[in-house]
Amino acid sequence: MNPVKNYIPREEIENFIPHRGKMLLLSRITNYNMEKRIITGEYDITENCIFYEKESDGIPSWVSFELMAQTVCALTGIAHKLFGRKILPGMILSVTGFKTELEWLKAGKTVKMTMTEDYCDEESALYNFTGELYVVGEEEKPAVTAKISAIEIESLEKLKEIRGRYLE
Repeated sequence: MNPVKNYIPREEIENFIPHRGKMLLLSRITNYNMEKRIITGEYDITENCIFYEKESDGIPSWVSFELMAQTVCALTGIAHKLFGRKILPGMILSVTGFKTELEWLKAGKTVKMTMTEDYCDEESALYNFTGELYVVGEEEKPAVTAKISAIEIESLEKLKEIRGRYLE
């Protein structure tokens, strides 16, 4: 048991997001604040990562957007659990402003993702987040920054309805 408030270990993260096995790219949630709509998660990079490339002994930095997206998914999943709502699958709509200082995130390192919700349209379940990824122990500046837009969907029919509302 971790004494830090709002800490969620890997084995409990599956209660909040649909990712499983090697596609689960969160080792732990270290903190979240529902009032401020902010979450911090960490991922321990190992050779077992689905994106690991032996030649470079790490994962490409572009994978950071998926690490950030899963952190976002955890925040919305936690919110739904807290407020008694069904946890829904989500889709990334866009990744913008992606900037990275690194080509590779090396095995043996831990990365920390901090994501802040900037916008939420509850009717369409559309979210915008700003995020930063740091290599733990090298936190003087973020290694990656990005903005992620995502949507939760109940069904393909609901997605078509939402799509039509915004594209007609």
